[in-house]
Amino acid sequence: MNALMKLATMLQIQAPAAIDKPWRLLPGQVVSMDHTKGKKIACTAGRLWVTLEHGSDDFILEADQSLDIGENGRVVISALGSGAFKVA
Repeated sequence: MNALMKLATMLQIQAPAAIDKPWRLLPGQVVSMDHTKGKKIACTAGRLWVTLEHGSDDFILEADQSLDIGENGRVVISALGSGAFKVA
């Protein structure tokens, strides 16, 4: 199977349901969340690539690093390899 035929698994979650629940991502998995203003994305394992809808930069989070979300909008998180995170 060539790289163009591989598709990422997209998981759509709502941030309030994700509070304090650890989320584990395998390579190729992506999580998209809405309504995240005032929340914190905390990487608990691995490395994560975080994209904010209204931001001009992407962020790479390592284990024990976190990112505060200042605006509403979609947040997209994918693992670089594999990773885990919590939303608080």
